[in-house]
Amino acid sequence: MAKAGFNPKKVLLVHAHPDDESLFTGHVIAERASAGAEVMVLTLTRGERGRVKLEDLKPLEGNLASMGEFRSNELRNALSQLGSIKHKFAGTRAYLDSGMRLNAFGKPIKTRRTDEMSLSSVSTAVIADDIFQELKQFKPDAVITYNRNGGFGHPDHKKAHEATAMALRRFARDSKSRAPQFWVIAEPGERFDVEVGGPKTAPKKKAALEQHASQVAVASETYSLVPGRDTRYDKPERLRKASTRPWIWLKPVFIALWALPLGILLGFAGTLLHSVTASDEARTPIGLVVALVMTFALAVALRLLRNSRGPLYLMSLTLAGTVFWLSRPSASGDALIMDNQAGNFWVYGSLIICAVVILFPKLRPGTWAKNASGHR
Repeated sequence: MAKAGFNPKKVLLVHAHPDDESLFTGHVIAERASAGAEVMVLTLTRGERGRVKLEDLKPLEGNLASMGEFRSNELRNALSQLGSIKHKFAGTRAYLDSGMRLNAFGKPIKTRRTDEMSLSSVSTAVIADDIFQELKQFKPDAVITYNRNGGFGHPDHKKAHEATAMALRRFARDSKSRAPQFWVIAEPGERFDVEVGGPKTAPKKKAALEQHASQVAVASETYSLVPGRDTRYDKPERLRKASTRPWIWLKPVFIALWALPLGILLGFAGTLLHSVTASDEARTPIGLVVALVMTFALAVALRLLRNSRGPLYLMSLTLAGTVFWLSRPSASGDALIMDNQAGNFWVYGSLIICAVVILFPKLRPGTWAKNASGHR
């Protein structure tokens, strides 16, 4: 059941592909429909570049028209399982599924070549106009779509968020009525405001996902998109209130820029420490060890706290510039970082540490926190 903070009577859900409505908001749709609310699903593409799970359907891959028609039928069948749901495809332009590929870090990004009508290639303003027309006609109390990262990062999901936010800004500016609330789907580990669904709506979500058998592997208690990553049908869906203001996009940039002076400070601190040795006979380089440990701790902290590599890139950049500048000899021939073993270990060791933390595939602070607190 939805918490008290989420009780709209008219809900518009904007999704990029058929099956997204059941995967990410199946509980929300079923719960609102059973509560007597009007629910409209606006789908932006027909999922033409989907990869099928069933061998019998493999011939559909690459045939955009046939795949789009097949998945559109799956979508209609899935919605019928969730309740009395209205549905439309966006506009008359027939946007195409963009597909995606994974970069070197395993992150979803745009394919190298996209059709001019692929959703991720179309102007955001054009897509926003289609969503705006639906807002004027349907007049919802709440609008739901992906978060600004596009959930797991699909370029079409990101475009859906950008276009929906733009449409809501225009609606708020042009309409004399109150603008609808803007809700985004909260990913695991993100802050959320409400949880919707559970055992009561699980049978409907399961029935809807079974209609998307070309894309979703279904079992008796769980479903999955990727082998080995099963999700229970009764797991609640989480939503978070979001802002449509354009300046909200600049906030992460300004936060990340704070990493620039951190690299400079780390460069100076490590340089002052790296030549310190213990007073024992072996002359243990205790300062170098402290400097390298400090570098590792700060690099890991930036990735965990920001859940991103961006700030770490900036810190590494200024750290590299600082240590190489400090290693340059002055006019008198002196340098703060000498061309010796300790100096080389500090200069190259610190940069190697940053590179390793950057390249490490995933850091999950939530898992560590659960382990540290005795996760039940």
